[in-house]
Amino acid sequence: MKKPHFLKNPVFFLLLLITVSSLTILIFSFLKLPETPLAAGNHLRKLRYELTDELGLFGKMMIEMLPEDLVFTAFVPSEKSFSRDLGLKLNTSRPIKSHEEDDDGDNTYAVVSRIMSFAVVPYKVEEVDIGNDETASYESLSGFTLQIWRKRNGGGLVVNGVETEKMGLKRGKIIVHIMNGVVMDSDFAQSIASSTPKDEDDDP
Repeated sequence: MKKPHFLKNPVFFLLLLITVSSLTILIFSFLKLPETPLAAGNHLRKLRYELTDELGLFGKMMIEMLPEDLVFTAFVPSEKSFSRDLGLKLNTSRPIKSHEEDDDGDNTYAVVSRIMSFAVVPYKVEEVDIGNDETASYESLSGFTLQIWRKRNGGGLVVNGVETEKMGLKRGKIIVHIMNGVVMDSDFAQSIASSTPKDEDDDP
């Protein structure tokens, strides 16, 4: 019985073995490729859900107006502050619209974007960046001046008289501090106060 021709030629046999091994490795590599982006996507979705849990819907909306690949520090009102100081309350039966669709009297997007312009600075600002007896000045995106100092009792910062509730959340290069109040100028605060209806319980 004769041996197959390729077995008589060791060079040909070696080339065939290398080819088969390379194809096997390539096939297994292609089979594993979908797992990486899927895992990454799940991780990003988890981060976004956690961000919503920490900031609430309006805070998350405010942060998503900023590019993640640039350095910003955002002093975001807490969910309670959005409701108490700005009159913004979540209505699940009516989705929040973007500024292009905001044509029916719902100015939620406009209010949040205005607060973002007052309460975001294009710098990194953390507690370690402020000296114990120092008051640092930063200019916000709208040109509004923020005066920032450390709390005297306990950790945290005070921004134009508004204290931090929680510090150091991050999304990309954005640093987020949750505030017990709203950082805004006096003119906008007056316009909000005059346009926000009072509860019936406050009427005489």
